[in-house]
Amino acid sequence: MNKSHVVIVGGGLSGLSTAFFIFRRSAQEHLPLKITVLEASNRFGGVLRTLAHEGLRMEAGADAFYAGQKDATDLCRELGLQEDMVEAAPCFRRFFSLKNKTLFSVPGLPDSLVAVARFLSDPRLSFSTKCRMFCEPFISRRKEKGDESLASFICRRFGQGFYQEVVKPLVQGVYMMDPERASLRALFPRLEQAERLYGSLGGSFSNKIFKKKGNGSTEFLTLKHGLEELVQALVRELGGCELRRSAPVRQCAYNAGWEIFMEDGAVLRADSLVLAMNACDSSKLLSEAAPELSRELSSIRYDSIAAVNLIYKSEDVPVRGTDFGFLVPLESDCYPFSSLKWLGKTMDGKYLSVRAFISETMLPEIFNEDDETLKQKILIFLKDFFGVQAKPLFLDVQRYPNALPQYETGHLERVVQIEKMSLQYPGLFFAGNGFRGFGITDCIRQARIAASGLQFPILRNHS
Repeated sequence: MNKSHVVIVGGGLSGLSTAFFIFRRSAQEHLPLKITVLEASNRFGGVLRTLAHEGLRMEAGADAFYAGQKDATDLCRELGLQEDMVEAAPCFRRFFSLKNKTLFSVPGLPDSLVAVARFLSDPRLSFSTKCRMFCEPFISRRKEKGDESLASFICRRFGQGFYQEVVKPLVQGVYMMDPERASLRALFPRLEQAERLYGSLGGSFSNKIFKKKGNGSTEFLTLKHGLEELVQALVRELGGCELRRSAPVRQCAYNAGWEIFMEDGAVLRADSLVLAMNACDSSKLLSEAAPELSRELSSIRYDSIAAVNLIYKSEDVPVRGTDFGFLVPLESDCYPFSSLKWLGKTMDGKYLSVRAFISETMLPEIFNEDDETLKQKILIFLKDFFGVQAKPLFLDVQRYPNALPQYETGHLERVVQIEKMSLQYPGLFFAGNGFRGFGITDCIRQARIAASGLQFPILRNHS
């Protein structure tokens, strides 16, 4: 019996998850299927990579997944990792702003009347800003139906002062996106839904749209041996597939089936092709086979990120107002990072981890410094601001070119257009963080959807 061939380009989490779901489906439906995963680099996992130093572990890239949706937790259970899921560092629940070399606690974006009350009682916000925020329930809903930027939404509902003093630095630091270009519909759909259904955010806070679950469930999880454990488990489960590292693809073409032209001159043929990579790289592979689709894919912009990872002995770090949290500069040009994630102490209390993120879009001059200069800039900041005199036990820089998609206004409309255009090319599917969510959970969900959509005409002929 002939086997239908699926080629997946990209061996990061999206590609491996897609392969896993297809492989499992082929076993459940007794489909004679060949699956090939092509990864350009010399390792699988993409941004999921766990660093180790003398028994201490630290994530080089993504460091937690959202547990409010079950895609990631379900996959961990399917891979036998249920006992390894643990609560992530609590830094995701606390935010601090840096201004004039002073640290301030920030409640985060308001999602309840209590959060609004905290802002209204904050002495750092001007009286005029508070008065304008108080008017939010009386601002009429937007009449236009299309997408708008987050900046436009916040300024309309809460005023320019709240946007400039709170929202803009938070979004630039945590999401590393320009709020004046960021899509409200793609990134903050609950805000748009609240205004549409209730006329204002104030009118929605007492409704279930913003209610937190009362079961005490943890919002962010990780794996106790590091998130690379998820990659390793996927690779183990895919033993019946062909997994190829250091296998860059040059171009893809469609001719009654897909042809995948490798950089080494080899040509693979496939019935189905899944591009599990960023949209700009997918655009390049399809530039000849699907020029219009390629142009649409290239319209999704990406930012490059550098991460500086440090581990200290706890006793070497003086306490200064925070044990954990996100530190976001209010004056981005005054600090050598877009955000600083103070991860807090290890379980035994002996060590403390810190991660600094630098966005090429937000801080191009700093991002383009060499690794040693980046290290020195972060060390100088920690010395001047936190009084950290000791050298870190571990210091590392990781760079991720074109890693973070920028969901700009109209993003979901672009994604719908890409999905419609791809229907012209049988057997073509996309996965990755460039389309409908860029978190770990989002990528796994999109991988599952891509796997469920594959059709195998050769197999149907044999059934």
